[in-house]
Amino acid sequence: MTKNLLIKVLILIIAILFWEQQVLMKSHIQDIYVPIKLINIPSDLVLDEDELPEVSISIQAKGLAFLYIRFSKIYFEINAEDYKYGKNRLKLSEKELIFSDRIDLNILNIELDKNIYVSMDKLVEKKKPIEIQYASAKDEKFFIENKIVNQQQKVTLKGPLGILNDIKKIQTEKISRKKVENGKLSVVIINPDPKVQLLKDRIILKITQTKTINRTISLIPIRFPEEKNITIIPQKVSVMVRGPEEIVEKLNNKSIIVNLNISDIGKDYAEITFEVPSGVKIIEYTPKKIQVIKNE
Repeated sequence: MTKNLLIKVLILIIAILFWEQQVLMKSHIQDIYVPIKLINIPSDLVLDEDELPEVSISIQAKGLAFLYIRFSKIYFEINAEDYKYGKNRLKLSEKELIFSDRIDLNILNIELDKNIYVSMDKLVEKKKPIEIQYASAKDEKFFIENKIVNQQQKVTLKGPLGILNDIKKIQTEKISRKKVENGKLSVVIINPDPKVQLLKDRIILKITQTKTINRTISLIPIRFPEEKNITIIPQKVSVMVRGPEEIVEKLNNKSIIVNLNISDIGKDYAEITFEVPSGVKIIEYTPKKIQVIKNE
């Protein structure tokens, strides 16, 4: 019983192999899609499209040739040395078809729309300003207090003109105060587009690590709407501020704005709010509350 089963399986395998051989040796007609490859593109141009269309061709060949085609490279190779900026008409013929010499085939038809164009863009270099990103709010505060001297520097990009025109700024990685060494910080630049090349992938930021000081500023007037018809006592306050020495030393009683919080008047008293320059912090102020007298 087992012997008979093995003989039947063997006969089936031989039949399948014989059938496959007949198929591989027989001539067939089939349509296949072939990609396009551009060569000799001018150095100042770049392909504007993500990929070129594939072209349908009808070929006649033996089954074995189709098997070779499946596992080998076959493509149209187009000489683009005369291409110009903008649209260029795509022209194909049998002589541009590249395939292995081992494959014997007959091209019956190339189906190509006469209105197919290849769009080329200019390859240019442009400088773009950087946009610094911070790892946290504390890091941003640190770099405000300790100024970045060369924050306005630009970086050079190389790529298609259409893409570079749409790029306004180049972002940095998120910077941290912990990585500052000897007043300098090496920062990686983020590539905005895979089609764009950064001529350098990092920049050096120079940090001015200034001294932080406290200072008391007196006689700052309190602002409030005149139409409220009120009198306040006192009309001026004193504050102690903290911040970078170069900023704090230049402050006066006009640099800080004090506003009366009239929306929260309770028992004829109101609190005050402050508007201070960036990097400056209010440490203490007096008085804490302002007496409000409603005029008759």
